[in-house]
Amino acid sequence: MNLKILLARRISRRLAHEARLLRRALRDHQRQETARIRKLDFRSRGLRLYAAWGAANGTSKVIKTHAEDWHQAALLRPAQEIAVKTPSAA
Repeated sequence: MNLKILLARRISRRLAHEARLLRRALRDHQRQETARIRKLDFRSRGLRLYAAWGAANGTSKVIKTHAEDWHQAALLRPAQEIAVKTPSAA
């Protein structure tokens, strides 16, 4: 009978220890994810402010697009740069 009790106590302690380790690992992971999300949020806020500041000064290099025509704006800019760099055949 004592052997069963000793084994049960040992297993119980081991399970409690593993649970503590898993809780700590989960808590650390959640902290890292929260820090990563906060960092990305600060960066996006800064970029929005930069774009608004550039638009207010008239020196914005941000291309204003709609969700459906982003690919056209992305292709239009390099095409304009190539046209400016190549001399016209006149």
